[in-house]
Amino acid sequence: MAITIKNIPVLEGATAEDFVRSADKNAIKATPRLSASAKKRLQKVLEKSRSFRFN
Repeated sequence: MAITIKNIPVLEGATAEDFVRSADKNAIKATPRLSASAKKRLQKVLEKSRSFRFN
Protein backbone atom coordinates (compact mmCIF):
# COMPACT_ATOMS: atom_id res chain seq x y z
CA MET A 1 0.00 0.00 0.00
CA ALA A 2 1.43 3.36 -1.01
CA ILE A 3 1.64 6.25 1.41
CA THR A 4 0.96 9.68 0.02
CA ILE A 5 3.69 12.23 0.55
CA LYS A 6 2.44 15.57 1.83
CA ASN A 7 3.49 18.66 -0.06
CA ILE A 8 6.09 20.78 1.67
CA PRO A 9 5.09 24.43 1.78
CA VAL A 10 7.53 26.73 0.01
CA LEU A 11 8.06 30.32 1.09
CA GLU A 12 7.82 32.82 -1.72
CA GLY A 13 7.94 36.56 -2.20
CA ALA A 14 7.94 38.90 0.78
CA THR A 15 7.52 36.04 3.27
CA ALA A 16 10.67 34.34 1.99
CA GLU A 17 12.62 37.59 2.08
CA ASP A 18 11.49 38.28 5.66
CA PHE A 19 12.49 34.75 6.67
CA VAL A 20 15.97 35.05 5.15
CA ARG A 21 16.47 38.51 6.68
CA SER A 22 15.43 37.20 10.11
CA ALA A 23 17.66 34.11 9.79
CA ASP A 24 20.67 36.23 8.82
CA LYS A 25 20.02 38.60 11.72
CA ASN A 26 19.76 35.70 14.21
CA ALA A 27 22.88 33.98 12.82
CA ILE A 28 24.99 36.92 13.99
CA LYS A 29 23.80 36.64 17.59
CA ALA A 30 26.00 34.86 20.12
CA THR A 31 25.09 31.28 20.92
CA PRO A 32 24.27 30.74 24.62
CA ARG A 33 26.85 28.60 26.43
CA LEU A 34 26.48 26.43 29.51
CA SER A 35 28.29 27.45 32.66
CA ALA A 36 30.77 25.05 34.26
CA SER A 37 28.34 24.24 37.08
CA ALA A 38 25.52 23.54 34.61
CA LYS A 39 27.81 21.18 32.66
CA LYS A 40 28.63 19.30 35.88
CA ARG A 41 24.93 18.98 36.76
CA LEU A 42 24.11 17.69 33.27
CA GLN A 43 26.97 15.19 33.48
CA LYS A 44 25.57 13.85 36.78
CA VAL A 45 22.11 13.49 35.25
CA LEU A 46 23.58 11.64 32.27
CA GLU A 47 25.51 9.26 34.52
CA LYS A 48 22.42 8.53 36.63
CA SER A 49 20.28 7.98 33.53
CA ARG A 50 22.70 5.36 32.21
CA SER A 51 22.52 3.34 35.43
CA PHE A 52 18.72 3.67 35.89
CA ARG A 53 16.83 0.36 35.93
CA PHE A 54 13.09 -0.23 35.73
CA ASN A 55 11.82 -2.85 38.17
